[in-house]
Amino acid sequence: MHILLIDDHALFRAGMSLLFQRLDPEVQVAEASSLETALAQDVSPSNPFDLILLDLNLQGMNGLDGLRPLQKKYANVPVVVVTGSDVYDAMNEARAKGAKGYLIKTTATDAMLQALQAVLQGHSHFPEDLAPALPSAHVTPRQRDVLRLLCQGMVNKEIAANLGMSDHTVRTHLKMIFRTLEVHTRTEAVLAARKLGIF
Repeated sequence: MHILLIDDHALFRAGMSLLFQRLDPEVQVAEASSLETALAQDVSPSNPFDLILLDLNLQGMNGLDGLRPLQKKYANVPVVVVTGSDVYDAMNEARAKGAKGYLIKTTATDAMLQALQAVLQGHSHFPEDLAPALPSAHVTPRQRDVLRLLCQGMVNKEIAANLGMSDHTVRTHLKMIFRTLEVHTRTEAVLAARKLGIF
């Protein structure tokens, strides 16, 4: 088995190479620290790659942008994204661009091996437990302070006095909170905050 591992962390590449030895003692691992290096690889037609593992956060061209060039150069070789990013949107974009799998680097060793074996057998692997980014992820720390006091039943003047800001600033924060949480009233904002587990 011949695997191309693209990751800019040498320690991770070394660890993955050891992992592959458990998958297949005869495995050969070609390493690249960037997509540019990976795309410049010369591969013998008699020993093509069976699998490509790709990190997303690389120096130079990032992994998502590099998926299509990789597939063009290494036609029919499955690409699995192995990344520290558990972002739902990134996984969906990787899938849309043709990746056959998406693995988080903190995945347990046995689970990672099972996923790679599944991909090598022609299946795909994408975690089902990744959820779409919640709107609460885009609430700033200061907006969270305002929302916390709103959840306590305070009116604008009380929030302003408590946080040392003007009424106008409180209204501005509330406007942004409503937009982020996709609500229109203070009551809806409180309910959304509790539903999302913000407070």
